[in-house]
Amino acid sequence: MPTTTTTTTTTTEAVLAALGSGPASAAGVAEAAGIGRSTATKILGGLAASGQVERTPGGRDGARRLPDRWALPATPEDPDRSAGDRGEPQGTASPRLGKGELTGMVAAFLRNNAGEHSPSAVARALGGRSAGAVGNALGRLVASGDATQTSDRPRRYRAAAS
Repeated sequence: MPTTTTTTTTTTEAVLAALGSGPASAAGVAEAAGIGRSTATKILGGLAASGQVERTPGGRDGARRLPDRWALPATPEDPDRSAGDRGEPQGTASPRLGKGELTGMVAAFLRNNAGEHSPSAVARALGGRSAGAVGNALGRLVASGDATQTSDRPRRYRAAAS
């Protein structure tokens, strides 16, 4: 009778082999490895803690939470992989911005899109950014005079008149 260590090692190897064909969700890894999704999730968590795999949060599509993606880490000869190569869902989670970059993006959006816009509409238009962060950026733009708040409830903004 096989021991738990042998079974765990074999299962771990199956999970790593499943990720060898590219990034996948835990459900995709489970299917490819022929194991249960909860087992795959536990093994992936352990492998991520030890640095053997990378986890990319799935983000959101409106109110729906998207599954996390798992991938083997970048090899030293290939450190510049694009977001899609790392298993990040395309069109959902956006890369982290530097200080002030989001405010500049929001200002450019308001200048290029006439009319009133809510923070959530601007966030969606900017590739799924956080509506709260966009709201904060809009507040900074109002304070600097680059934008005007046109309504309190619901909050709406437009570019300031030039």
